[in-house]
Amino acid sequence: MLKIMSNGRVPNKPVKQRPKESHEPVSAELARKLILEHRAWDGMRVLGHLDLSGASALYNLPENLTCESLDISDCLNLTTLAKGLHVTHWIELAGSGITSLIAGHGFVLRWRGVQVSDAYGGLRLRIAFESQSLTGQDILNMENVELRRVLIERLGYETFLQQVGGLVRDRDQDAGGERQLVCIPFEDDEPFMVLKVICPSTGHTHILRVPPYMQTCHQAAAWIAGFDNPDDYNPAIEA
Repeated sequence: MLKIMSNGRVPNKPVKQRPKESHEPVSAELARKLILEHRAWDGMRVLGHLDLSGASALYNLPENLTCESLDISDCLNLTTLAKGLHVTHWIELAGSGITSLIAGHGFVLRWRGVQVSDAYGGLRLRIAFESQSLTGQDILNMENVELRRVLIERLGYETFLQQVGGLVRDRDQDAGGERQLVCIPFEDDEPFMVLKVICPSTGHTHILRVPPYMQTCHQAAAWIAGFDNPDDYNPAIEA
């Protein structure tokens, strides 16, 4: 029908044209739009902070890109930084596909807002790129509270708990078996509190972080389910 109405000619789908390259700086909002639409040009200069976080379709950055700070967190498919990239302040790369940087890159790196610097025994590369080499003892020895929290995330709750143990504050039973409310105290920070549960379907153990004020397994399970009052949480089957 479309061909008949147009005398046999199907109109071409409009194609977004690449904007004319400019030596003038562009806004961060426009830069994000152009980069995610693959219409950015090499040498683009961005005003202020460039937020590209969560862009799963982002595979590369324009060469010689300049901005004050850059957030590429959770850009899973971005595995390399562009040639000639210039960032004045810092790069947030938590959850990105970046697994290594060349020696002497000079970038200040952040992980979930925490700067990971060489001041902590070369932990910058270990936190960002070599989490498998971290140990629970590294975390216990870390005096910087914010960096310690990053380390726990990078190591993983289950591995951290396996390596350092913990105090069982409460235990009970559900459909999967025994549940445990486990606490790891810190002198200079709130305790690390998790609910350890077994999935009744798969038998797999799950380690779920909960607030440090939890007192019982039931209270923690209710909080995970979204109940502020544990008395309101009475499931027929807990999965």
